[in-house]
Amino acid sequence: MSYSAIPKTYAAAFAEASSSPEEAEQELDSIVSIFQVESQFRDFFETPSVKREEKEAVLLKTFQGKISETTLNFLLVLLRRGRFSFLSEIHEALKEELDRKAGRIRAKVKSYPALDEGALSKLRDVLKERFKSEFILESSEDPSLIGGFVVRFQDLSIDGSMKNQLKKVRQTLLESKLPVGVVYEN
Repeated sequence: MSYSAIPKTYAAAFAEASSSPEEAEQELDSIVSIFQVESQFRDFFETPSVKREEKEAVLLKTFQGKISETTLNFLLVLLRRGRFSFLSEIHEALKEELDRKAGRIRAKVKSYPALDEGALSKLRDVLKERFKSEFILESSEDPSLIGGFVVRFQDLSIDGSMKNQLKKVRQTLLESKLPVGVVYEN
């Protein structure tokens, strides 16, 4: 099994085992956030010298009664099978799986300047009409675009940035043939 298949396999199994996959995803989201914010907690689980039994005890003490039994058992399975390091990727794969089942598409939007809610709403409506799916837009600002925006989802990229337009103009100018004997002067 390739490393890229591991998160998808575990995410699909977790979604199937959960009575409410959306609630399980929210719980996993909270857990992943804890690991991202609490570096000592994350380091404890990433340290190979800490025994698995100690890690299991900490998981149980920390999460028992606070998350569903299914989610807690899932975390223990990941730990026992040496897949705990894939938790973040499994979470992403789970979101993709739930979105696919619900007919939603997550798209990353980079723009400069940042798009306001009105512009994002208009973009969401255009994408919905064009691709016949609901879109969840994750927006970020990228000054390197000079202006405009880039939308990426699945394996598609829609590039309406000034940077891309200038690149196309440059390429067109480089590819155009100048007549022989033409001299340009300032």
